[in-house]
Amino acid sequence: MRKSALVFLVFFAIYASSAQRGLGWGDSGEFQHWILGGADPFALRGFSNIHPLYIWICRAICTTPFHVALISAFFGALSVAGLCLCTNSAPLAVAFGFSHMLWWLSSLAEVQTMNLAICAFATLFFLKYLESGKGAHCLAAAFLAGLELECHNFALLLLPVFFAFALSRRASVKLLVLSALTFCLGASYWLLALFTRGVADVLVGAYGAKVAGFWPLDAKAAAFNYALAAISFVPLTICALARTREAAVKPSAAPTRMCACVLFCINALFVARYFVPDQATFILPTLFFAYIAFCPAGVSWRRAIIASFAGLASIVAAFALLAHAPQDTARTKRHPGRDDARYFAFPWKAHEDSAARCAASLGLDAKEWDGYNMERISEK
Repeated sequence: MRKSALVFLVFFAIYASSAQRGLGWGDSGEFQHWILGGADPFALRGFSNIHPLYIWICRAICTTPFHVALISAFFGALSVAGLCLCTNSAPLAVAFGFSHMLWWLSSLAEVQTMNLAICAFATLFFLKYLESGKGAHCLAAAFLAGLELECHNFALLLLPVFFAFALSRRASVKLLVLSALTFCLGASYWLLALFTRGVADVLVGAYGAKVAGFWPLDAKAAAFNYALAAISFVPLTICALARTREAAVKPSAAPTRMCACVLFCINALFVARYFVPDQATFILPTLFFAYIAFCPAGVSWRRAIIASFAGLASIVAAFALLAHAPQDTARTKRHPGRDDARYFAFPWKAHEDSAARCAASLGLDAKEWDGYNMERISEK
């Protein structure tokens, strides 16, 4: 517990110091608009895009755009601590913490890190249940899986796996019923929305075709997202190739490793064919489960440090490639003043103020800017 707390503090300091100070583009700006501007996202169609738990927590705490980014930093660091607890390995957690996309999303106003943190602790309790058979662990996992649904629909990918492995653990009917009730308690508002807003609005909103799709409409955008997501797997690959004496003597429990492997496969399959513009940002649960499924717990600090530096080197290499790539004039028009090579390659955003400068040029303050103002203007 002490080492996971230390890991959390270290990465919260890293993520908070690199967090964006002002307004963001796209979804980041829209979240800031909903949270700080008094806008009512719950009046909109497409409940799947609202992420109520994230909105509620941010509205209760945040008063500036920077505060919203700090929420992402907090939950990003909490996710790293969650991996440390799941694997009982601080070196693995450090390598995970320096993963490109986790750091990138922890520096912006984004919901993905909160979703990952809740997912990590739901997984932690469920793996503990598989190891110990204690019903309390199963109930905690069920509640957190329900709570994650209040944050993001990605929680739905956990449910069939948890249920199948609970059955393989020969969970009693009483425990299954109690777990279902506990899950419903955590997901109470989400379940209410199913009845009041409709199943389609809650599950997929305007993204039904993309959720069901298997082929990208924009192959260039999909290739860019795949390449961007691949950077995060550099530290993972180096850690996964480790063969340690401790790992040989104390292999992970087979049910735990198998459960993580199945969760990895389901999440990877979903993300690989979820062709939205920000596809790469959905990679975090896949990356998290890959560390549990494929990396030996006995990875040394030396290996983890090498993996972390390799990850940083891949970030610099990505920047060099993007800096020499042809400019997308349409993207530049929608995001004036933004250096896309730096924006997508470098996870640190403390000095990224192009959205704030664009808002100022349009005469918009933090409450009026929603991240997509310039896109609407450029489409006219």
